[in-house]
Amino acid sequence: MIVDDNADSAELLVLVLGRAGYDLRVANTPAAALALAQEFCPQIALIDIGLPDMDGYQLLAALCAKPQLAGCRFIAVSGYPRETEAPLADGQRCFECHLVKPVDFDVLLKIVASLETALA
Repeated sequence: MIVDDNADSAELLVLVLGRAGYDLRVANTPAAALALAQEFCPQIALIDIGLPDMDGYQLLAALCAKPQLAGCRFIAVSGYPRETEAPLADGQRCFECHLVKPVDFDVLLKIVASLETALA
């Protein structure tokens, strides 16, 4: 699953990951991502940090609260370098990694492949 409010960025990720054979769904808002998660249970989700209405960290928390996504792995995608994250409370999950836009597609494909292998 790809969550990005920039349609061009989302489409580019779909193009790259789709050519690699991944089954993808796109949401352009946090609300759409939460609705999509009801019908599509992704193994990996790429989430833009700078989203409208709630940021990527808030969306991560909301998605992690869904039992059907217990095995999902999350990748942060942002136009800004990663800032130091505060320690998480018990039971909270964090992003597996943080990619900065423009995303290096070779790196992205390697990360997704390694997460997919870990899920198998």
